[in-house]
Amino acid sequence: MPTRRSYLTEWAFGIVGVLVAGVGAWMNYVPTDWFLGGLVEGWPFGMFIAAGLLLTAAFGLFARMTYVDEPRWTAAVITATVLALAALGGAITFAVILII
Repeated sequence: MPTRRSYLTEWAFGIVGVLVAGVGAWMNYVPTDWFLGGLVEGWPFGMFIAAGLLLTAAFGLFARMTYVDEPRWTAAVITATVLALAALGGAITFAVILII
């Protein structure tokens, strides 16, 4: 049974993931005397973890739906899969750094 493809979920996860990564990067430059300066310690790592997981979901959905549409390993499927694995690797790396 053919699936109906909707890009809404992929784009939503991707855009929110990029925005979350941007906020995490911005939090690296927040001064500690700011009224939310206490969040400076762990906030960027948490944001990078969330961004990595959201981007993993977005690229994973894109890769899966592209593979369902055309069931062979095309360049789009391979690229999206590699990007999903890289985002997941980044999320795991920041989680380990946060734990340590």
